[in-house]
Amino acid sequence: MMENNKNLFQQALKYHQTGNLKSAAELYFKIFKRHPEHVDVVFLIGTLYMQTGSLGAANTFLRKAISLKPDHASAHNNFGTVLKEQGALNDAVVSYKKALALKSDYVMAYSNLGNALKEQGKLDEAELNCRRAILLKPDYADAYNNLGSVLQKKDKHDEAISCYSRAVKLKPDCVGAHINRSLAFLLTENFKEGWSEYEWRLHTKNCASRTFQQPRWNGSPLNGKSILVHVEQGFGDSIQFVRYLPMVQALGGYVIFECPENLLRLLNNCAGIDKVIERGDESDVTFDTHIHLLSLPGIFGTTMDSMPADIPYIKVDPVLVKHWRLQFCDNNDFKVGIVWMGRPTYKDHYRSCSLADFAPLAGIPGLKIYSLQKGPASSEVLNPPGEMQITGLEDHLNDFADTAAVMANLDLIISTDTAVVHLAGAIGRPVWTLLHSAPDWRWFLKRNDSPWYPGMRLFRQTKPNDWTDVFGQVKSALLQEISAYRKPNLDSTILHV
Repeated sequence: MMENNKNLFQQALKYHQTGNLKSAAELYFKIFKRHPEHVDVVFLIGTLYMQTGSLGAANTFLRKAISLKPDHASAHNNFGTVLKEQGALNDAVVSYKKALALKSDYVMAYSNLGNALKEQGKLDEAELNCRRAILLKPDYADAYNNLGSVLQKKDKHDEAISCYSRAVKLKPDCVGAHINRSLAFLLTENFKEGWSEYEWRLHTKNCASRTFQQPRWNGSPLNGKSILVHVEQGFGDSIQFVRYLPMVQALGGYVIFECPENLLRLLNNCAGIDKVIERGDESDVTFDTHIHLLSLPGIFGTTMDSMPADIPYIKVDPVLVKHWRLQFCDNNDFKVGIVWMGRPTYKDHYRSCSLADFAPLAGIPGLKIYSLQKGPASSEVLNPPGEMQITGLEDHLNDFADTAAVMANLDLIISTDTAVVHLAGAIGRPVWTLLHSAPDWRWFLKRNDSPWYPGMRLFRQTKPNDWTDVFGQVKSALLQEISAYRKPNLDSTILHV
């Protein structure tokens, strides 16, 4: 490389190391145009894309770096991280192992491999690799964080919290460790520390990108001020935590709630909301202060004894309910709506199963199964397992208001941990939630009920990733329900929806 290019490279590297990614990218590409085969530049462009979340471009450049230099251990490691983020776990594991074959003391690759193996459910192997990273580098905060997440999946919550705390001590601004520790605290019902630590999520890209000139609300009386409450996570989170909006309103706030389009109709007449707007339209309204929706439990000091659970807290459109009542009135079967998979973009695949896992329910006399599944997984209805007869409703469910109206006419909803269980709970319908052995924090530990939704039953895996026992329990419980089933008066039921 000519002297000028060397200087450019050093300057680009300095920008990259100090977080000035835009300037680094400009110089990297300036060099790349002159020397498209320069492996260091190709590798660093791929790494920069990886860091900014441009996974497709990162994949392309890191793959090119590996083709230029097959023994580039760091390229294999970073390529593994990109593949993991793209959902290609098996390929990611292969890449991490290649990096380690090239560099046997590669601490980061051991830690990353442990994290990927955890996602595959290979928890013992995952723990071993995380501990190898720590053995090689005892002050490696990320390895402690990854080890903590593995131990949490293994139901070793105290040890997991200790690992997260060690990571935070070594690296006080380790956002991932703070967030993981907060979730472990909440899972084990340590609310005081959990809610406080949970505020670290505001440093993640999703939350940090929301900036407003108006101050963030601290929980003080609003006395007529307008407050924008904005969503930040999944549909289920929005549905679960809108229950706090009447409490905000009770402090004198004019509540403007911002949510995704497919929640607008459902929440248009929700208690505690003065005005509902679509996400992205906040520039069209004026407000005095704002708050992230999931900060409200902490602001109100939520404990197990003070959890707001006045059910139902979302009203279903009676016109839509009547429409679906007419669709379902042709039989007197016990009607069950099912969902087996969340959004395909959601990373925590532990929450999902498949339609085939529901096969033990097929053939139960007097049972009629309806699919409330949306997205690509709904195509499984076209080829149901065994003798299962199932009616797919995907084409009729345009948003959550439609789904709620269908639910109001069903006898029971059975689903893995998806937005549907929160919707069923929020409108007061009977719902059975199917949980992985390492559940999300909101379901807590070992209990078969939910303080968030008094009418909900929880069915938990007894072995990681094994749904067989869960559906055995569900079938047994369902047989009891149907044997005791007496059709209610639909007119009186609808009046109370």
